[in-house]
Amino acid sequence: MQKLRAILGLPVLETKSGTQIGEAQEVVVDIERASVVGIIVANANWLAEIRGILFPDIFSIGRDAIMVRDKDTIQEFPGYAELIGMQRLSELFDRQIYTETGLALGVLVDILFDAETGEIKGYELSDGIVADLLEGRKVMPLPQAQVISADKLIVPETMAKLLHAE
Repeated sequence: MQKLRAILGLPVLETKSGTQIGEAQEVVVDIERASVVGIIVANANWLAEIRGILFPDIFSIGRDAIMVRDKDTIQEFPGYAELIGMQRLSELFDRQIYTETGLALGVLVDILFDAETGEIKGYELSDGIVADLLEGRKVMPLPQAQVISADKLIVPETMAKLLHAE
């Protein structure tokens, strides 16, 4: 499993020529379907339009670069972030996670996913810098049901028992 935050800032390279055709600026996810929708790509040559790559068009996501077969896979990216259930990754970070009985589990700092399928597998949580240094961050499998508000996530009580050290 990889972390979605690690994708941000990676160069997007074309496998045909080795040319860098952009840089990963944002990731769009569909939490309801537990999947990565695509990557918004930044490039100084494009004017104001938002351009990106849908996840099925990505050849591979490596530690140091995102690979696509052809630069034509980068196209105008429709308003996916405005659709129900789909959000930009940056909008999800730093949300406090609570159980439905009011127990604070931590703050969402990253999302774990399968780089081959785009399936979201879980959340990485933090209890603060001191706790992260002493105990490490916690990982929680993706909840079956959850409520997402502007600054919080509410998950079932059973998720508290499924937290484990990273």
